[in-house]
Amino acid sequence: MMADSGGRLRRLAQGTSRQHLTLAGSAAGAAVLAVLVAGGFDPSETTAAEELAPLAAGDTVDVGPFVVTIDRMRVVDELPGVSEGDDETRVLAVVATVEATGTKTQHGYLLNESLALAGVPGVPSYESPGRTRDPDEPVPAEGAYVMADGTVLDAVQPGLEYEVALVWEQDARADVPAAARLVLVGHTLRQSSIDHTDEWLDPLPVAAGDLEVTAPEPDEPAESPSGGGS
Repeated sequence: MMADSGGRLRRLAQGTSRQHLTLAGSAAGAAVLAVLVAGGFDPSETTAAEELAPLAAGDTVDVGPFVVTIDRMRVVDELPGVSEGDDETRVLAVVATVEATGTKTQHGYLLNESLALAGVPGVPSYESPGRTRDPDEPVPAEGAYVMADGTVLDAVQPGLEYEVALVWEQDARADVPAAARLVLVGHTLRQSSIDHTDEWLDPLPVAAGDLEVTAPEPDEPAESPSGGGS
C-alpha cells in the first residue's frame, strides 16, 4: 500500500492556494458532473491509443492554452521550501519549455493538468480515501517549478518562454523507472455552458510517449529545479 497522505509536494501544496476548485470537489460540482454524464459527456473518456500522436524528447506540441517542448525526465532532489529529509518519496520531473498561446495569462494549474504520467508504479505516492484508482490512469503533474530560480509557476504570461520542471511524487518503495509514459492533454477554447464565458475545456489526450528517466549516479546530487546538478 502506498503512503496515505503524500510527502514533500503534498505538504508544500497545503501552504499555497490552488486558485481553483474542480467540479468534483463540491456537492454542486458533483451535481453538474451528473448532468454532464447524463447528457453524454464522460469526464473520464480518453482518446484511443492509436489516435494519439507519438511523443519523444525534443518534440513540440500545441495543447491549446500552451505550446510545450519536452526536454528530458529526471529524478530531482531539492525543492525550494521543502525538507530534503523525506525518505518516503522521491520526485520525478519532466523538464520542458512552455509558452502560453493567445494574449491572456493562463493559470499554472492548467499547465499541471496538461501533462500526466501513466502506469508509473508509486505515482501518485498517496491514496484518495474512498476511491479505487486504475493503475493505468494518467496522473497530472502535482506542480510546476521555474528552473531558473525554483519558484512555483502559478501563472504563465503570454509572450514569455518558461523552462520548467513539472513534478510528481513517487513512493520511494517503488523502483525508479527506466522509462515513464508521458501523456500530453489538450484543451479546447469554447464557451462554458455553465456561465457562458470562454474557457479551456474538454481535456483529451493528444500525444503520448515513453521518456527515459535519468537517475543520479551514487556520487552525483540529483538535479534541482533551481538549477543544481547536471
